[in-house]
Amino acid sequence: MKLFKETPFPDQLPIARPDLERRAVRGNTQTRRLWFLAAMFLLGFGLLGYRMTALALNGPATRSAASQTSAAPHRAQILDRHGRVLASTLPTWEVSLRPPVTSAAGGLSPDALFELGRIFPDLKPNRLRRAVDLGKPNFTYVERRASPQQWKRARDLGIIGLQAEVRQDRVYPAGRVVAHVLGGVDVDNIGVSGIERALNTRLSDSEQQNEPLRLSIDLRVQNALHTTMSEAVSEFAALGAAGLVMDVRTGELLAFVSLPDFDPNHRPGLPTSDDPREQAASPLFNRVSQGSYELGSVFKLLTASMALEAGVADLDTEFDARFAIRRGGFPIDDYLGKRRVLTLEEVIRYSSNIGAVRMADLIGIERQKFFFERFGIAGKVPLAEMPAAERSAGQLPRKWGSAEAATVSYGHGVSASPLHIATAISSISNYGCKVTPTLLRKQPAEGCDRVVSTEVSAKARALMRVVGKHSSGRSANIAGYEIGGKTGTAYKVKPGGGYDFDARFNTFIALWPTSEPQYLLLLSLDDPKLLDGTGRLPLAGRTAAPAAGRAIERIAPLLGLAPTDRFRPSGQLTDEITEGGALPVGIEPLPAITE
Repeated sequence: MKLFKETPFPDQLPIARPDLERRAVRGNTQTRRLWFLAAMFLLGFGLLGYRMTALALNGPATRSAASQTSAAPHRAQILDRHGRVLASTLPTWEVSLRPPVTSAAGGLSPDALFELGRIFPDLKPNRLRRAVDLGKPNFTYVERRASPQQWKRARDLGIIGLQAEVRQDRVYPAGRVVAHVLGGVDVDNIGVSGIERALNTRLSDSEQQNEPLRLSIDLRVQNALHTTMSEAVSEFAALGAAGLVMDVRTGELLAFVSLPDFDPNHRPGLPTSDDPREQAASPLFNRVSQGSYELGSVFKLLTASMALEAGVADLDTEFDARFAIRRGGFPIDDYLGKRRVLTLEEVIRYSSNIGAVRMADLIGIERQKFFFERFGIAGKVPLAEMPAAERSAGQLPRKWGSAEAATVSYGHGVSASPLHIATAISSISNYGCKVTPTLLRKQPAEGCDRVVSTEVSAKARALMRVVGKHSSGRSANIAGYEIGGKTGTAYKVKPGGGYDFDARFNTFIALWPTSEPQYLLLLSLDDPKLLDGTGRLPLAGRTAAPAAGRAIERIAPLLGLAPTDRFRPSGQLTDEITEGGALPVGIEPLPAITE
């Protein structure tokens, strides 16, 4: 309150106070700014308080779920039958460079380029240097699968224009051990082979990302078979190998190995040649389900089962195997034949080609074709967990006359994958109930799609036991396991036609225990050689069978099948090994070979 009021004279102008007026205006503006800032602070604190209150009311479970959702992998995990991780998705960094930005900032120094090369071994420094010098393209990748440590080292170099984005990357802890089962994905995490491709929709489904896919594969059994096959390929200088272990009760595949293989974490490129031999030699080629081969004498088990099921023969039925027989103008003979009348059991025991042809004559062409279709040899491998491109179809004769019926009876003139024949023999030995191979965990089927009777199944298992105990499968026989089997040695077919008499495809199929069938093991070797200096022929009984025996020694205890007698028979093979000696119809026979 002012005590004095300054009143000018009437004829005097009002006293001007411009400094006071400016101060008044300035004070009003500052007051308004203060009020505005206070309001903004109050609004910010209000929003923050609201958010904190909401989080407190939602509780920890909601926050955890939100975090998991934001970090959810793009593909579900793949586990073995016991929960071991076979494939998973981990965060990695996708490192890139913007050449125009780097160029405008002074370019890329030689030291920085050298350090980038040390951090990322697959980097092509010249390509990156050229891009920076030209200032284009606008964007280029440095490394699409960098670890967090790699990105940290690269970021610390301080290169302007270097950037990275987090991505989800597929990793395979078991590496090449399960290569052909899992297959792999491309840089965009899309399946390109194996289960990753066949079940890509299931694995990439956003609603099932947190539900692992559990396979029938047992990683312990897979590793044991992989190790044994790798040793056999080295021991016999083979070009490759195929092997599997199947539960004959369900069709579940506990092991599935193809050699050569690859590391799915670093997939090799596709073969560039159109030559079928080079394509088949690629580590990406799946010999178990994709390869198609003449498998030789293992087909005699199918022929014997056909004859028993059709009722045209029994185990003691006799067949004249004294002399070679002619079909299509060419002779069919036995390798180290007995030159006498043989019973059906002896035909399988001594692997007589003549006896198999005699059986086929009794079966007849139409019934023979019918049984091949029933056993599943005619169609594609019924393995839904593999892409169609990795499942071959059986190649049966186009013209099925008496000559073709004869050669098919002992496994020539017909091609199939190892998985084809393993599935067929599993169906016969499984009390005659047809099984469908699968790589997913499966419960035994309640019904029975019968391919042969239970009586025929028991006789077929008895025939396999005879081979495993007394004949060409003796080197795979392990006391206490009741192992039965069948060997098969077949000449390889040349790409242009005809047979290569210096190259063989050897197979051994083992079933155990034969009295109560549970597991079947198949092991095939592509062109094995005997390097012991004896000059003996590399038959399946000397190559695939002993390798299968070593595999069973490792695998059976893992499956809870402990032997009752841990001492392995010391008996060596005798001249009773007779599989694989005959030539297909249309090929002139070679001079007889004696051991």
